[in-house]
Amino acid sequence: MIPNLSAEIIPAKSAAGINLGLDFNTFRAISDYQIIHDYNESENVCYEKDKWLILYRNLILPWGESINEICCYWNKTVTLTFNADTKKLEFIYVAKGYQGKLLGLLGIGDRLDSVKNQYNFYFEGDKHYLEFTEDSNQAGEIIPVEIETNYRTAYSAEHSDQFIEAFLIYLPPSERNN
Repeated sequence: MIPNLSAEIIPAKSAAGINLGLDFNTFRAISDYQIIHDYNESENVCYEKDKWLILYRNLILPWGESINEICCYWNKTVTLTFNADTKKLEFIYVAKGYQGKLLGLLGIGDRLDSVKNQYNFYFEGDKHYLEFTEDSNQAGEIIPVEIETNYRTAYSAEHSDQFIEAFLIYLPPSERNN
């Protein structure tokens, strides 16, 4: 499987031409890949081979939360994260080098405020989300895509020059672990 780096980003559905919910065994059967044993190892592997690097992560965080996932990296541009228990693709992260757009409007390197007339910004943690404006029939609804910018703070007059560095598309929580 080769990602389409120009594919549209479709919230809660797909990016890079890859659909959320994809089965890991199907992915592996149609992909050229190499297993790595440590994230740092990915820095030493040649990314120019256009090959997926697969890392199995099974650990317990200091606060007791457990992580059991399979991360698949493509040329530092696309990261797929599968739930290791269900084998289901739950997250797609796209970054520098990705040319597809979210809603046909926003891409990597674009200014976040280029859509401020069409959407409100909602900020949680260190990520932005787009929220439908009051004049929309979906007013107040959040578009389920995390937007990472060069700032890790909310958009404001003081921090208006925010450029998009990455998007995270995710399977809605209600569809995970099934």
